[in-house]
This record gives sequence, C-alpha cells and structure tokens, in this order.
Amino acid sequence: MRYLPMRNIVLSLSFLMTAALHAQPELEAWLVNTDGATGQFWNGNNLVEMQDECDVQLVQYSEDFVYIHANGIPRYPTAPFPDGNPSQATVQDYLFQIPRQPEEGVTGGTATGLGHTGVLINGVVIFNAQDAFSYNNQGVWHQNGGFFENDGFDCAKGHPAMGQYHHHQVPTSFDDSFAPTSDVCEDFPSQALFTVDMGAHSPLIGYAFDGYPIYGPYAFANADGSGGIARMETGWQLRDITVRQTLPDGTELAPNQYGPDVGEMVTPPIPPGAAPVAAVLGAYIEDHEYVAGSGHLDAFNGRFAVTPEYPEGTYAYYATVDEDHNGQYPYFFPAYRGVVETDNFGGGPGPGGGGGTNVTIDEPVETWSGGDVSGVSSLVSGHAGFYAYPNPVRNEVRFAGQLPGTVAVFDALGRCMAQWSSHTLVEGVNLSGWPAGTYCCKDVETGQHTLLILHP
Repeated sequence: MRYLPMRNIVLSLSFLMTAALHAQPELEAWLVNTDGATGQFWNGNNLVEMQDECDVQLVQYSEDFVYIHANGIPRYPTAPFPDGNPSQATVQDYLFQIPRQPEEGVTGGTATGLGHTGVLINGVVIFNAQDAFSYNNQGVWHQNGGFFENDGFDCAKGHPAMGQYHHHQVPTSFDDSFAPTSDVCEDFPSQALFTVDMGAHSPLIGYAFDGYPIYGPYAFANADGSGGIARMETGWQLRDITVRQTLPDGTELAPNQYGPDVGEMVTPPIPPGAAPVAAVLGAYIEDHEYVAGSGHLDAFNGRFAVTPEYPEGTYAYYATVDEDHNGQYPYFFPAYRGVVETDNFGGGPGPGGGGGTNVTIDEPVETWSGGDVSGVSSLVSGHAGFYAYPNPVRNEVRFAGQLPGTVAVFDALGRCMAQWSSHTLVEGVNLSGWPAGTYCCKDVETGQHTLLILHP
C-alpha cells in the first residue's frame, strides 16, 4: 500500500476540515446542465428527444440567497400520462430564490397552497397533496392528488399542468415500489430522480421556499445521527372514521357539508368521463390528522437532524413513503416551518398561484461554478462514494455507499490511527476511548476522503 507523506496528509486533513466548516449544500446540490442534454418524452413506443435543455441552467448566489434558473424539464423520460392528459413538459423559465439562512416562521407555520411549493435539485417543481378539486366543489373535503391523480402520473410519478411538469410525491419510479400502484413503467420506463436505498441515508433532493432542505424517505434513525438507517415515518395518520361528517379538528359539519361515506363510489371531476371510484379512507386531505409522537417527524413532515450534507444538523423535510415505498401523505410537507420567500410564487392568489415566479435579482450576485468547496464538501457528505454514519459519532460508526477495499484513518496530526476493511466498515467499528476530534478516512487505493467527527 502507498501512503501520502506525513506533511501532505496533515495539509490535506487541515484543508478538508476547513472546507467542512464551509460546506454549502444549498449551492452544491443542484444538478447543473453542463453537457447540453435535453429532456425526453415517450411518444407511442418511441423515446423522443426534446429541443430544450433539462436540469438547472444556472446557479447564482449572494450572502443571503441562492438563485436557481431552470427550465423545469427533467433529464429522465416523461409521459405518457394514462389519464389522457395531452400536455407535455414545456419550458417554464423559472427563477427561484432560496434563503441560505432559513428562519423559523410563525407558530403553526404557513400553509402551502396550490402550485409549486419547492424545487427539486434538477429544477423540477413539487406541489402539495391537493389536486385543486373538492367534493361537490364545496371546499370542505379536498381531494388527495396522490389518490385521485395516481392514474395520470407517468413512470416517474410526475405530470404536467398546462406544461408545468411537477411531482406531488417522492420522485421515484413506480417500479421502485414493492407493490406498484401503476403499471405504466412496464412499457414506458423512467429512472426518475433517484432510487430508494434502504441501507443508506436518502439523498438531498430539493429545497422548500423557506430554505429548508428536502430529503428522500430514509435517514438516520435518531436525530443525532445514531441508530443506523430507518424509514422516516410521518406523524400524519388516517383518522378512525367511516363517515365524513367532522373535520380533523373536531368541527361538526352541517349535513349539506358531509363528504361521501368511506368507500362510497364517487365520480372524479377530471378527466372528463372518468369512471366512478371508491372514496377509500385517505382519498381526501381531511381523512388525515397529525398524531404527535406517532412517527419520526413533526406536523410539517420534518425534523431537526444530522444529515450527510449537514453534519452539524439542520431542519429538513422528508418525502415520506409507506412500507411498500409508495408515496404516503403528506408526501412532502403540508405547511412551511420557516419564513417563506413569497416571490417564488406566480401571479395567482396565495402561495403557488400561477405557473411562474415573481423573483427578480436586485442585489450583486456571483455565479456558482463549483470550485474547491464543492469538490471537498462532497467528500464530507459522502458523494465521493462512501460516507460515515452516524456523523458526528460518539461510539460505534459504520460506513455506506461505494465502499473501498481498505480505509486508513488519520488524526489531525496525520498519524494513521487504524486501517479498516470493507467488511469492518459495514459491520461497524467501536470508537470508545478514541480522543474526540475530526478524523480523515482515506480510501488507500483511490485517495478519496471522507471526514469523521467524534464527539466526546
């Protein structure tokens, strides 16, 4: 085995430690199009190349904000939409403004509205659970888009509204589930944004308009980064009801406001001529209630926790799924925990109204082009191939990702403290008795590093 000279190791570790303190996932996470790739869509049995570039086109930033320029077109194939939706993903020319130092908002949060509520790392927007319709158009029992629109999603679980392609739930393909709720992927496959890995912390997949990150459904079991990997269970639960005569807060409705009995056949307003469906429990937003302590997450579908990108911890939302990895209400978040940058919403009424944004850049900005911090902090977060968890750690540490054959561990003085094989990395290493501090875990074959922070 070949090792770096002691001086180089010390300098390398010092540089990594400095970069870790300045990791900037709100700049680094975006999938900027550097190869000119365009979107694709299924037209019959043919995969057609679009004329327009996919992913994010430009990232700019100031001290307080990140500005995202995107077409709103994904790199993964879109269409067809089995409910007959004739629209396709079209260029939206988005400009989003994401706070770099999120602030907690008003007590109870700010409810999300129709339209976009956040943006994924590829520039595609997310919507909340509503589909804009309610039972008898009364605005009392609001349809759950995850139920009523399921048959209109493409393989990547997305669809367009007058060209504005979006996701109401976790952007994984239907066939990434143990019990798919659609067979559209059989003939029109799409890899979607990511694939769920039950053994690793899910990736950072986007940002809400209050600046808090959004993660996939698997994370460290405990908020401090310990306990291994677990599926984040939402605290939103189905109510124990058979008739829809009261709201989740206990409000008793007048008879003319009652919803359909649970299981009753109803005819969706769209698409035209749709066949009646059984209004099962969960078909309406008001079928759900938040039960404190029943899951990992709070009423906003988030929590404060250590993540690979934020080793010191951050508040984050999670795209929740059930045991079969199908999207589970509230899918992303029903309300914002933080102060919302409302210019991200379009011209319509309330949050998310309209398809565009009202963002303008009225301050000096720089263009993000990667650089040293991007390259180094990706090692910290595990994007170099492997990462440690929990991180920070107090006792036992494990590794996940693309595990190297052998890792050498160096302290801040460049001393080799240990060598661990890939088998040991998975099984876990007890660090009891090690001095607190930051260690550099180095793949002895490739030279890639990841940092390990040991708490006292």
